[in-house]
Amino acid sequence: MQSKALPFFFILLISIEFIIPAKAKGPNIVIVMTDDQGWSDLGGHGHPIAHTPNLDRMHQQSVRLTNFHVDAFCSPTRAALLTGRMSQRTGVTSTYGLRNLLRSDETIMPQYFKTAGYQTGIFGKWHLGGNYPYRPIDRGFDQWLGLGNGGVGLADDLWDNDRMDDRYWHNGEIVRKGGFCTDVYFEQAMEFARQSKRNKKPFFIYLPTNVPHRANNVPRKWMQPYLDQGCNQDQASFYAGINRVDWNIGRMIKFLNKEKLSDNTLLIFMTDNGSILPIRKKGIDIDSVSGRRGMKGKLYEGGHRVPLFIRGPEHLIGNPRELSIFSAHIDLLPTFVDLCGLAKPKRTNLPIDGRSLVPVLQGSEDWADRTLFLHSQNGVKGPQKYTEALVMTEQWRLIYHAPGDYELFNIQDDHSQLNDLSRKHPKVVNRLKQAYEVYWKQLGHELPLERPRLSPHATTCLTNGWQRSIREGITGNGNWLVEVEEPGTYLFKLRRWPREAGNITMSAPLPPVSDPKIVYVGNKGSDIAGMALNIKAVELSIENVLTLRKEIATDTEYINFKVPLKKGALNLSVKLILKNEKKIGVPYLYISQTQP
Repeated sequence: MQSKALPFFFILLISIEFIIPAKAKGPNIVIVMTDDQGWSDLGGHGHPIAHTPNLDRMHQQSVRLTNFHVDAFCSPTRAALLTGRMSQRTGVTSTYGLRNLLRSDETIMPQYFKTAGYQTGIFGKWHLGGNYPYRPIDRGFDQWLGLGNGGVGLADDLWDNDRMDDRYWHNGEIVRKGGFCTDVYFEQAMEFARQSKRNKKPFFIYLPTNVPHRANNVPRKWMQPYLDQGCNQDQASFYAGINRVDWNIGRMIKFLNKEKLSDNTLLIFMTDNGSILPIRKKGIDIDSVSGRRGMKGKLYEGGHRVPLFIRGPEHLIGNPRELSIFSAHIDLLPTFVDLCGLAKPKRTNLPIDGRSLVPVLQGSEDWADRTLFLHSQNGVKGPQKYTEALVMTEQWRLIYHAPGDYELFNIQDDHSQLNDLSRKHPKVVNRLKQAYEVYWKQLGHELPLERPRLSPHATTCLTNGWQRSIREGITGNGNWLVEVEEPGTYLFKLRRWPREAGNITMSAPLPPVSDPKIVYVGNKGSDIAGMALNIKAVELSIENVLTLRKEIATDTEYINFKVPLKKGALNLSVKLILKNEKKIGVPYLYISQTQP
């Protein structure tokens, strides 16, 4: 049969299909992830105190994954969620130091969505690097609104934030927003969705809250119902934070319905690790609600088994129901790739550990067993083999507390992990140990630590510790590791108090600041006075390069040094020198390029 030539316009259409990316057709995605709320901290899961009527309704309207796992600490969970890769592979092994910087060669969730034509926004806690090139706007987010990189009250948070009427980072600039932080995040996320709809663009929203956490400053009227039930302030503020998320979940669902977005939006609720404040059975480490052992930071089930609710249209995920498949945070990215028709960005070259949930969501019962790995080594020391390590399959949990010190549990028969079977099942131990050996060799421990980069693209702010400690005159050692991305002359600005605190001289005290709208609980910061220091001079030392010193006057607000730098790694030491010649770390160091 003789073939016929295709008409010119048909050839043109085929050519356009290959040249122009297809318009995004997938559903909108909203991920709400709370901070330190465990599986049990929901009324719908049987908690006797937590009041969560909206989440309980969402529970009934959702596909619920009841065997869903994350890391036992927040930064590793965030890294794994966004990359689809087990957190140790991404370089994120801790919540502070340089070990919470998500490696710059990782490709993360918003970059996939942007490739497909989505609008991308993050509203809330990031905790994967506060300086260039680790900020959300460096990693594929169109919009970013959040407090500091980590927790409220840390030195890398904006000064005097307490969760009410705070300063926020908005696309790299500092803005102030009225209201409680959780309310601000949800309000900004809804406005972002509304604007995306006007622009006829699908949206991806990542909404990781700063609550409930612990030491949660909230209005007294939110705490009072829990105080009336006999809770102490710590407990009452914790449950009040959960209830405020719940209230905002109700707002979000009403918004999606009103804007006619519910039929094409997946609303996902999850938490970042186990509970920081579980109700325990007397005398043992067992959650009285779930019957599970452990909490945040622990590798028993209570530290990493968390809720996952997926609310969305039935044609995408089927009817509301429970799924008990052995699943994890790393599965959400490949699930979105399938559901939303996302293409891998060109820069993607790292293997994903997760697997798509779409076949199971759409009715398949085929879900093969797998082996997953977690570590819980929160600190600056770096990964240690066979230390606080977990090897998981659907049936087994092998927990290494230290080399040679391990336990084996059959999680299907021993829900509370009370019966160590390691001596009864040496073959299982050996099989899981061999899997761990293979995994450990893949982790790339020889790779250098990621460092904040000095560049013309952004000012780098270096600090550490807590704002409370800085007010008390405890400022850390003033040592930092950085990378000069582009050579040039750099301005080093050394400050005792951060720039957003105002024109305060280096030796001056600071008055306490408190907000009458809230109750300060736990690790207080702004509500204590900042002490005066008798500062004589400052010293900037760059290892193997130079040491510079300047005397300061009583009215000095900051000290500048201009230093020409070559490309490459630098070890910095920046000190305040007191009248008695004692040296302490400079709390705040701002570095920007003045000329190439």
